[in-house]
Amino acid sequence: MGSEITTHKNPARILHLFTLCAFAIGQPILTALSGQAVYLHDQKFGLIEISLLLVTLFLLVPLSCVVLDRFARLGSQRIQGWGSNSVLVLLTTLLLLSLIRPYATQWWAATQGSSGLMIIAFVIPCSWGLVALYQQFAGVRVWLTVASLGLVIFPVHFLWNYQRFFAMQESMRERAELQNPIPVVLIVFDEFSGITLMNERGEIDESRFPQFARLAKNSTWYRNATTVSPRTDIAVPAILSGQYPATSRSPLAADYPGNLLERVEASQNFEMAVFEPVSRLGPATLNHQSLPERFPFSKSIELLQTLAAVYPRLIFTTDTPIWFPIIPKPWFGIPIKSRVGWEYFSGEPTGLFHYPGTEYRVPQQQHFLKCLQPTDKPLFCFFHTVFPHYPWVFLSSGEQYQSEFAAPSRPSAARGELGEDWDQDPAAVLRNEFRYRLQVGAVDHFVGQLLDRLEVTGLFDRCLLVVTADHGVSFRPGHSRRLPDALNGAEIFSVPLFVKYPAQTAGSIDDRNVESIDIYPTIAEVLGIELPDAVEGIPLSAELRRGRKTIYFEKTMTILEPDFPQRQAAIQRQFEQFGHAGLDLPPVAMSSHPDWHGLPIDRFVIEQPSIVGERFDLHLPRKESEVKVDIVLEPRLVTGSIEARDLPEIPAEVILVIDGIVRDTSKTYWIAGSELGFQFLIPHSVIAGELGSIELYLASSSKPDSPLRLLRTAEIAKRR
Repeated sequence: MGSEITTHKNPARILHLFTLCAFAIGQPILTALSGQAVYLHDQKFGLIEISLLLVTLFLLVPLSCVVLDRFARLGSQRIQGWGSNSVLVLLTTLLLLSLIRPYATQWWAATQGSSGLMIIAFVIPCSWGLVALYQQFAGVRVWLTVASLGLVIFPVHFLWNYQRFFAMQESMRERAELQNPIPVVLIVFDEFSGITLMNERGEIDESRFPQFARLAKNSTWYRNATTVSPRTDIAVPAILSGQYPATSRSPLAADYPGNLLERVEASQNFEMAVFEPVSRLGPATLNHQSLPERFPFSKSIELLQTLAAVYPRLIFTTDTPIWFPIIPKPWFGIPIKSRVGWEYFSGEPTGLFHYPGTEYRVPQQQHFLKCLQPTDKPLFCFFHTVFPHYPWVFLSSGEQYQSEFAAPSRPSAARGELGEDWDQDPAAVLRNEFRYRLQVGAVDHFVGQLLDRLEVTGLFDRCLLVVTADHGVSFRPGHSRRLPDALNGAEIFSVPLFVKYPAQTAGSIDDRNVESIDIYPTIAEVLGIELPDAVEGIPLSAELRRGRKTIYFEKTMTILEPDFPQRQAAIQRQFEQFGHAGLDLPPVAMSSHPDWHGLPIDRFVIEQPSIVGERFDLHLPRKESEVKVDIVLEPRLVTGSIEARDLPEIPAEVILVIDGIVRDTSKTYWIAGSELGFQFLIPHSVIAGELGSIELYLASSSKPDSPLRLLRTAEIAKRR
């Protein structure tokens, strides 16, 4: 039996190598690609590109493994047979890693810095054992032979699913009837909890958010509004379709026939401006964007390069100490600027615009405001902006103190595969919440610009204005920022919802049960559009409301009472953290030593020289000349990283000194591997002079009376 399977030209072994390649490489890649509906939609791969992909995955890659296996077996003859099955072991290892990877996302990833190595240490011996079983037992080889059906099933299944991306939407070919064409402005913010706007009495906090209070005085505030999903690619289509989420749907128009954007466009009564950074529900007929034609071969090369960058993340956890190639932006639905050409359509008043989500947010807002102008037909504007979503880089005044490109991919003190799980450190999490609230202040500033623009253009009184968000966000130490549980659910469920009806002049508050799927039927009712049968939302004017709230996340459904008690607890927690202080005033609790603030540094004992030296990395704010986009930056953010080996204890405590005065103190937090980080946002009142110096010191958390150790000094230019 052994001699049979060691024959170099054994057809069964070749078939088994093909099968292992299909399961270990082809199937994970096709599954990941099928899940990137927006990527497939935007790239518009044709039959040639898809055929070349399948040939590569299920023919060329397996053939390469067969060749490598042959060389390995020939070479093993010189070392007494060692390494003869190395290719089988490698493919089995990749297969086991791909099988374990989804479960590692849920619980292994919490063990930062060790889960990847632990999984590899577990998988490699298992792979050797399985290959040994393959050598010894015919039943294992028979099972692989039967499993070779995957060589056909996987490509056919992918092609069957792929064809729906090209499905024509026959239902919307006929013109939709509309009885009351009036201007409509629908704005959807992103990662914005409605609770953030409230004071301790559950009212709009006018001192912090004056423009939202201004909006509330002329609109109806649905204070008990909630989302139906904490995921943007699910929540936004739910708003535009009026339907509860379904896990099998992608955020494409083909999966939401009869959605709001299609119905309005089909009426032919509106000039439309649609901004969709995440979803793709807008009719293609609105797209004025001209993309350069690319040859199928070049598109195939880009597709293969993208999948090659994606594949390591399908088998390894992100904390595995290996180099991960950068995944191209189009994979995430983010257009490449050089191909799209913002300069072409940034001045277009109507059309379909797919800006990159968290990039160029100020230019997006400026473009949208320009679209609000008198037109021959009534105007319909839909503006989804990934704001105040992370990265949090804006002050409450609307000024930007850090480029989105310079911000880390995840917030500080965040864990998990997506950076959505907060550390147990309350002070570090509170620093993030403070920056988020500053950015909500920037949202408030934009709302003021919106209201001014609507009034100047004469649209305010006549239009139907809807301002909401896709989902909320939470800042509870040890809990998720986005996935709800019994403690953080209120902040994540709650979304702001303001509706200013045509000719409405007085504000009101409505505390009835409202969900985000009710927005579409409300707009349809005002415009006089007949709703498709699939719509599950209820117009806000209806007296009879649902007796429960429903939220879908991670393939589960949660039912809530309409007036869930966690909401009041969340409001109270927010008040305890921030009180009545202004948005720009940092809460005391986010500092590790608030009693040191304002003390001159010469009051402390300083130890020289520095223990860190050149290994310390300080990221000072960029100057205007270094910024490639048209954004003015404020020198307000100081971040840095320190190697754990350079610290006398973990966590360490860093002290920020400006012009000889202690201004902030913070404990370090784990970034990745052996690096610890810190961040300070300097208050405007401190940095209002002409020139200043920054000094950073290291203090002992366990021995407060021990000498401070100088880390680094730097001179900064201040701005008024």
